[in-house]
Amino acid sequence: MMMLSRARLKFFACTLAAALAWSPLVLAADGSGFLGAVEDMPLMDGLAETGDGGIVFDKPTGRIVRSVAEGDVAPSAVRAFYIETLPQLGWTRAEEIELIGELLLFRRDGERLDIQIVPVSQTHTEVRFSIEPE
Repeated sequence: MMMLSRARLKFFACTLAAALAWSPLVLAADGSGFLGAVEDMPLMDGLAETGDGGIVFDKPTGRIVRSVAEGDVAPSAVRAFYIETLPQLGWTRAEEIELIGELLLFRRDGERLDIQIVPVSQTHTEVRFSIEPE
C-alpha cells in the first residue's frame, strides 16, 4: 500500500479546499446541489425542491421542464446566484421581465430557461424553473 507523505497530503488538502471555496455551485439544502428534473441546473443553497422534483416532457422538438423550489433566502440572493452561475454552464442571459416577483431569462442550445423569483413573505422565496424549446 502506498503511503502519502505529509507534504503531499497537505498539498492535496489545500488544493481541495481551494477548489471548494472557489466553486460558485454550492450544495442545495437536500445535499444534491442540482434540480432533480435537470441534471445540470444548480439549486442554490437554502432552496429545496417542492413536490416530486419537477415535471419533464421529452418531445421531438425538445424537452419541457417545470420545477419549483423554495426556501428562506432573499430574492436578491437568488437573482445574484443564477446570474453569476448559469453563464458558467453555457446559459446566455436574455432580457428580464417584471411580473409577480421577477423573471430571469436565459438561452442555451435552442432552449429557453425562465426563472421566476417570487417573494412569498419577508423571509421566504419561491423559485419557479421552466425550460422549453425556442
